[in-house]
Amino acid sequence: MIEKIKNKIPITIDNNSALNYENEKRALYLLSLPIMWILSLWVLVKKKLFGKLKINTFWFDGLSAPCRKIKEGAGSWRALDIIYNYDFGKDKSINGKVSDFWIGIINAQAVRNRLRLSKYLLREQIKKFSRYKEVRILSVASGSAQGLIEVMKKFKDKNIVVRATLLDLDPTAIEYSRRTAREMSVEDQITFLNKSVSVLEEEIRSFDPHIIEMIGFLDYRPYHKAIKLIQRIRNLLLPGGVFLVSNTCHNPEAFFLKWVIDWSMMYRFPKKLAEIIIKAGFKSENCEIIYEPFKIHGIAICRKSA
Repeated sequence: MIEKIKNKIPITIDNNSALNYENEKRALYLLSLPIMWILSLWVLVKKKLFGKLKINTFWFDGLSAPCRKIKEGAGSWRALDIIYNYDFGKDKSINGKVSDFWIGIINAQAVRNRLRLSKYLLREQIKKFSRYKEVRILSVASGSAQGLIEVMKKFKDKNIVVRATLLDLDPTAIEYSRRTAREMSVEDQITFLNKSVSVLEEEIRSFDPHIIEMIGFLDYRPYHKAIKLIQRIRNLLLPGGVFLVSNTCHNPEAFFLKWVIDWSMMYRFPKKLAEIIIKAGFKSENCEIIYEPFKIHGIAICRKSA
């Protein structure tokens, strides 16, 4: 399915069966929306009356330890790590069933779909640059870097050299990704930078990345800062290089995420994401935005003119 928006960037909804996208119990979660909204409204009222709550609601972070950890780590790699790697059905207790339900909501499925899609797009772009002696990738606000590290491992097994620089301000994210890279035998191919995006030009210019990815970080950058950051990233790319950037789209569960999970984001419709990309200097004919099947998480592929 492809549609065109005002500035001519194509928008694709990907349904590649080979990626094994999640699309479980969609009807159940749509029917559950009124309950989610009622819970959200109740939590909102409590917060207005009492301020920050230790437990937002018994039915989410009260009964479920994983949900409580997600709430406590909302917006961080820790929360995403739980959602990415949660073992459904392992805990047979009522607490486990509550965890299974909430970590299976549409937004959770969609973010796991984003992981699948980002890995696929990375693989495809690495293949295009594999004629070079090595393929160099920069991950901005890298978090756990789970997807990138798993992709690097696959290419190492094929004797294709991929080198990466991971940049993240959270030292626990850097340590976690370092440990994961060590377990997958690609640590020697990665430079780990526990620094903010303010040092991009200083630290990265000599690296000359073929690919830059920024998955998730745009969800927390306001409009003008997003444009400025992408302009800086574009300047770091080699001619012909590729930038992969994601953003979350408005959806009916956003109210629940904000009030019950304490997870606020800057949601953008495809047209607004495309506008940011174009204003940052990428040409519309060199860009495409691909959404996972729930149409919540989109990843833009932007090629810098040669």
